[in-house]
Amino acid sequence: MTDLIPQARTLQCLSSTGFHNIHYTEWGNPISDKVAICVHGFSRNGRDFDYLAKALVGIGYRVICPDMPGRGKSDWHRNLSDYNIYKHMNELVELIARLNVDRVDWIGTSMGGIIGMGLASFENTPIRNLILNDIGPFIPAPPLARIKQYLGLMPTFKTRETAQNFLRQLLLPFGRMSQDQLNHMTDYSFIENENNELVLSYDPKIVDCFDVKETDLWYVWETIAAPILVIRGAESEVLSKDTVNKMLEREDVKYAEFQEVAHAPALMAEDQIETIIRWLQSQR
Repeated sequence: MTDLIPQARTLQCLSSTGFHNIHYTEWGNPISDKVAICVHGFSRNGRDFDYLAKALVGIGYRVICPDMPGRGKSDWHRNLSDYNIYKHMNELVELIARLNVDRVDWIGTSMGGIIGMGLASFENTPIRNLILNDIGPFIPAPPLARIKQYLGLMPTFKTRETAQNFLRQLLLPFGRMSQDQLNHMTDYSFIENENNELVLSYDPKIVDCFDVKETDLWYVWETIAAPILVIRGAESEVLSKDTVNKMLEREDVKYAEFQEVAHAPALMAEDQIETIIRWLQSQR
């Protein structure tokens, strides 16, 4: 099926130092009225969603998976201050405008979920349904400090094998992965530097923008009108059960938890993908 062949696209956006390119992958029928935007976590990229995207195409979706600036194939910002959530919200508003659609379903992992909450909180938002993958309106400081610590690791590798061994350990919180899934993540998690060595595919300067302070976004949460599916890794410290219980006080919030996973579920496992598919179909 040609719909299952991802198309590489770019979008020009304006930053404080000029224009920059945002790379995104598009799947499915370009005229479908069902559109999903999948936004990755802080140091990841849009190809994390390939397995989910294929499943969404199978139920008629057009799926858009951007690499946020400084990640994947998108340009790196020259001005560090351009790496911020509000700027990313505006970049994705421009992406939605490019798609020429009125409504989208949003699937956000960690940072992608924070951006989604922000956009969904505004009046007349284009977000119809919101899926939050292991993120909520409150994030305690200690797990953020631990995440920043490993984000700062930027080793170089001379072979794919050694790079994959490192990645295998780095992705343990994402849950169990098959060898094919690990190979896929390896394909898109590294780039070559000027010495032909493999390095992680994100701008190391983004680590300087990672805030380890306690994050309280309940004021944002209270203004979101869209139905919400909350996904959590059972061992996650970023999204606590207490935060989930408070989120579930709203009638329009559903919840799914996956065992032997921390922060954040990779959304590659069949049960995780099926949970998302069933919930989206229930909203139609």
